[in-house]
Amino acid sequence: MKLPFKSIARLVAIYLCVLLVIVLVAGAAANKRTWNYVYDAVESFRIFNPEFYSELERNATREGISVEEYYYRILTKSAGVRTHNLFVMGIDLLKKSFKYLSTQNDYDLGRSIGVSILVLAVSMLAIMLGGYIIGRLAVKRKRLSTVVDNLALFFAGLPSWWVGAVLVSVFAVKLDLLPISGITTVPPKTGFALVLDVLKHLVLPVGAIFLIHVWEFASVVAHASREELGKPYILAEVAKGIPEGVIFRKHVLRNISILLASFSVQKFMEMTTDYLIVDAFFGLGGLGVLLRNSFVRTVVVPQGVVMRFNYHLFFVVLLSIATIGFLMSLLLELVKGILDPRVS
Repeated sequence: MKLPFKSIARLVAIYLCVLLVIVLVAGAAANKRTWNYVYDAVESFRIFNPEFYSELERNATREGISVEEYYYRILTKSAGVRTHNLFVMGIDLLKKSFKYLSTQNDYDLGRSIGVSILVLAVSMLAIMLGGYIIGRLAVKRKRLSTVVDNLALFFAGLPSWWVGAVLVSVFAVKLDLLPISGITTVPPKTGFALVLDVLKHLVLPVGAIFLIHVWEFASVVAHASREELGKPYILAEVAKGIPEGVIFRKHVLRNISILLASFSVQKFMEMTTDYLIVDAFFGLGGLGVLLRNSFVRTVVVPQGVVMRFNYHLFFVVLLSIATIGFLMSLLLELVKGILDPRVS
């Protein structure tokens, strides 16, 4: 197998562009955050420390700028930040974000990424296996194929949290068969019992993702297989008396595998969005929970509930999701090369 250098180079270029956008947005956010702090600090000096405010005002007037801009220059200069370069400010914010998370006992980024990859991998494998089996059965059963197409349209319009809520109400509340939240019981078990416990906790969240995406995958398998089975070379193989199962495995599955591989990555990126919601809904402790926690709600008596934005947490989660998507796409290109060397 030859490596698909052009495809890999294209993926790397796209990933670098995504990283650049994340860094620039982080830089703009850091700049906005600094200015907000400056406005609040200057207003506080004006009310509670008028002498210091007067000194700032004199120095700002001497340089022909506002008090806020003068204090902003003092802060950024003391921190060694080049404010005219958003890229540098973004890199600085990301560095501080990783350092911030390493000091927080409430957040374990490595564990969250591991949980996310585990749930995404199990969900993707279940969707591919289930979609292949259902699609294979629907190839020559038009009624089943119609049902699969309708289910794909139906579940495509449902929010993932709603599907998760229905599964919880049935299997966790009504039947009391499965746990409602978390990735393990507390305290966690050990050995093989831990594996079984994790699998038990994954049934509902993976089931929610599975129900949303498996039907579309099965529909693609059914339609692509039906089209391939109608081609002349397949009809010639059937005329020779070769069993249908052998024809499907050796010819049909191989020819539609590249289409399925490309579609799998497309579904993976869509599934990632649903996973973030499902993760937060079931409290699995993955990147979805971290993303939810980046929006902090604080109760302030005179104002009510005040929403604050945790820049450090948000951009680290965003960077982690982009990296997982890039690695998945890179894996796809390698798989394509194995399935059909012509792709390379």
